[in-house]
Amino acid sequence: MTHRPIVGLLTGLAILCLALALVFVGLSFAAPIPDSWGFRGFGLINAFAFTTIGVIVVTRRPSNVIGWLLLADGLVWCITELAIEYSVYAVVGRPDPLPYGLFAAWLCSWTWTVGVGVYPILLALFPDGRMDRTRRAFTAVGILVGALLALEFAVRPGPLQLAAFVDNPFTPVPQSMVDVIGAASLAITFPLGIAVVGRIVQRFRRSAGIEREQIKWLAFAALPILILGPLSSFVPGKPIQILSAISQVGLPTAVAIAVLRYRLYDIDVLINRTLVYGATTAGIAVGFFAGVIVFQALLSPITSGSEVAVAISTLASVALFQPLRGRVQRAVDHRFYRSRYDAARTVDAFSVRLRDQVALEAVREDLLGAVRETVQPAHASVWLRERP
Repeated sequence: MTHRPIVGLLTGLAILCLALALVFVGLSFAAPIPDSWGFRGFGLINAFAFTTIGVIVVTRRPSNVIGWLLLADGLVWCITELAIEYSVYAVVGRPDPLPYGLFAAWLCSWTWTVGVGVYPILLALFPDGRMDRTRRAFTAVGILVGALLALEFAVRPGPLQLAAFVDNPFTPVPQSMVDVIGAASLAITFPLGIAVVGRIVQRFRRSAGIEREQIKWLAFAALPILILGPLSSFVPGKPIQILSAISQVGLPTAVAIAVLRYRLYDIDVLINRTLVYGATTAGIAVGFFAGVIVFQALLSPITSGSEVAVAISTLASVALFQPLRGRVQRAVDHRFYRSRYDAARTVDAFSVRLRDQVALEAVREDLLGAVRETVQPAHASVWLRERP
């Protein structure tokens, strides 16, 4: 019961910061901001997701440190977003700057590193939050990396990271020292990331049952972040940035499902459908654009526009969707879900034999054989009730 006041205090601070950030967004929504910011209010997604899910996990599993990490990370994102939006309103959105606008711009330029620095610690302690010698080492190195990154961005001269409209007002060290701090953080960050991922892979290979499903949820949520995060830094455009921000919500969601074990075994269905529909969509898209090019080249002497080629490719894609999905489903089941694939084939074969079988004893043997191959029970028997 002693954890409730702490949860209430952290949650109240997070809600207050979110509310004030939304107010400042509304007051200065038309203010010009640098393109490097992505889209306006992007931090609100992380702030709301981590705070909400952290509260849920802490209230149900107060002894698990994972929930407290999620809640603390949510509070950090809330403070960062409040600092971002206040600095925009105080420095850019008004003709006369407000007090502490520069301080808020400086604050948000390094507090985001604390929010990101929680990720390796979260992964190292996943899913039970228990500390052993290896996890303590990962946690200590993660804290060191977060501190170095925060220090680097806090003292870096020139435009601030999340407030490029203003230069850093606090530069107590020369650029050469900043370069040393940055090199040290990079020298630790990459080995730490590789070590954490390698440990998770090792645990997955050795795991079974519940722990295996928990790691599947974590990997399923982390993969889009690992792809879209770097992609959003190199590919211009709002769609990639929006997808990258939304994908980060999947990490705390997957962690909460794994810790609370709510619908834990649905991950296999989710992965299966993602593989099937992702591959099917990619195949249809490639076929559609290839069809447009081919049909447009064939029909260009007859028609002047590309509408006919688009229409034909669309109809062909619709016609090919179901057969292609079936083929992809069988390929995915055969490659990744071989036991279920073999079970389905066994049931189909039993159904074919059942149509031609009339001897009751033979039906019983076939049924028991199908059950043994699919379910693999320790014991199986068939009880037939005599008709009156």
